Amino acid sequence: MVTDKKVEQLLERITHLENRIDELEQENKELKQANQQLRKENKRLRAKLRWYEGPHTPPSKDQSDQEESSSSTPDEDDEQPRTDGGTPGRKSGHDPEWRDAPDPDREIEVTCDCCPDCGEAFDESAGVSPRLVEELPDPQPPEVTQYNRHHYECHSCGAETVASHPDCPDEGQFGVNVIAQAALSRYDHRLPYRKIGDRFEQLHGLELSGASAWHSTERAARAGRCEYEQIRRQIQQAGVVHVDETGIKRDGEQAWIWTFTTEEHTLYAVRESRGSDVPAEVLGEDFAGTVVCDGWTAYPAFSSNLQRCWAHILREAEDAADKQVEGEPIYRALKQLYVALQTRLESDLTVRERAELQLVARRELESLIERSVPDGPVATLLGKIEGGLDHWLTFIGEPAVSPTNNSAENALREPVVLRKIIGTLRNDRGMFVHETLLSLLATWRQQGRNPYDEFKRVSQDNEMIPRAQTVPAVESSG
Repeated sequence: MVTDKKVEQLLERITHLENRIDELEQENKELKQANQQLRKENKRLRAKLRWYEGPHTPPSKDQSDQEESSSSTPDEDDEQPRTDGGTPGRKSGHDPEWRDAPDPDREIEVTCDCCPDCGEAFDESAGVSPRLVEELPDPQPPEVTQYNRHHYECHSCGAETVASHPDCPDEGQFGVNVIAQAALSRYDHRLPYRKIGDRFEQLHGLELSGASAWHSTERAARAGRCEYEQIRRQIQQAGVVHVDETGIKRDGEQAWIWTFTTEEHTLYAVRESRGSDVPAEVLGEDFAGTVVCDGWTAYPAFSSNLQRCWAHILREAEDAADKQVEGEPIYRALKQLYVALQTRLESDLTVRERAELQLVARRELESLIERSVPDGPVATLLGKIEGGLDHWLTFIGEPAVSPTNNSAENALREPVVLRKIIGTLRNDRGMFVHETLLSLLATWRQQGRNPYDEFKRVSQDNEMIPRAQTVPAVESSG
C-alpha cells in the first residue's frame, strides 16, 4: 500500500527530473548555437584559406597539413609518417650510414714534451689518436695570360689565318673557370649578378662587375646551346614525357616557362604562349610517346595519347568534398579506386590482365559520372572526370607511364624559386640564357654529373675558337 510520504517523495523526484530535463534542454540549445557559430567560422576560414591553397596546390605547399603536423605530438608523428618524400634521418631498423673517411694528403705528428700539470718530462708516446681534418686551401688569385695570336696570309689563295690556342676564348677576357663559376653562382646558388661580382673579388681578388657576370652566364648559355638541342632530341625520342608549365614575366608581360622531363633529361622552354603550339614545337608534331600532364586544354589539343594526373583530380575531389556534401562519397570512391589500382599493379600482370583491369576501372569512373548531383563544384568535378575519361587509365596499359605528373611539378620548383628572386626576364637574351642553363643543370644532376666540370667542358668545347680559323680573303674592287 502506497503511503502519502512515498507519494510525496515520488512527486519531488519527478519535479527534480523535470527541472534537470529543462536544464539539459537549455544546455543543448546553447551547444547547438555554439556549434552553428563554429561551423560558420570554419566555413569562413576555409574560404579564406582557399585564396592561398586551391585544389591545384601540391601537397608540399599545403599549409593546413603542415599546421596539423606541427601541432601533433611526437607519438602522433610516428603514427602518421610524412608523405612528401620520407621522414628525415635514419629509418627505424636501418643500419646507420657513415661518411667515408678520405685518404690524408699529408700527416703531421702532434707531440708534447712535458706534462702540462706538473712539468714532468715525457719519455715516449704511449699511443697515437689520429684525427682527420678536411680544409679548403686559400682561394687563389687569378692567373692573367696574354695570348699573342699571330696572323698569317697564304700567298697562294690570299686567305688570312689567325693562330689559336685551346685556352684562349674567342671573345672577352675571362676563361672557362670564370664562366663556369658565374653560371653556377647565378643558376645554382641563386646569387644576383652584383653579388657574383662581390664573390669573385672577395675570394680571388678578381674585379668582375655585375654586367660582366651577366655576360659570362650568357657565354655559358651560348656554349651549352648545342647540348640543349641534344637534350631536346633525346626527349623527342622518349616514350613517356612529363609536361607542365607555370607563369613567368618577360619585361613585365606574361610569359610561360614549360618543362619537358624524362628519367634522364629535363628541358625548359620560355615562351609567350601557353597553347598547344609549344609542345608541338618542342616535341615535334609527330611525337609518338605518351604525355603525362594536368588538365590544361593545350595537351589534348596536341596529342591524344595522354595520361591525366591523378594527384590533381584527387586534390580537386577533396576540395569539392569540402565545399559540397555530395562530393564526399565521390572523393572517397576515387581515392579507393586509385589505391586499389596501385595495389593491383604491384603484381606482375599480363597484357590481358591489364586490359581487363583497365576496363573494370573505366566502368567505375563511368558509374561516378552517372551520379545525379546539383550544380556546383561536384558537378564541375564530374565534368572534368568525364572530359578526361580516355586519359585517366593509360598507366594501367602502359607500365612505363606514371599516374601522376609529380616529376614535372618537381622540375618546376627551381624555376619557381628563381622567379621569386629575379622577378622578370628582361628580353629574348634573358629567356635564352634562362631556359638553356636551367635545362643543362637539371639534366646533369639527373645523370649524376658534376655541373662545374660540365660547364667547363662545354665552354672549352664550344666557346673556344678552333686551332686554325680561316678568314676568307676580301676581293679587291680595284
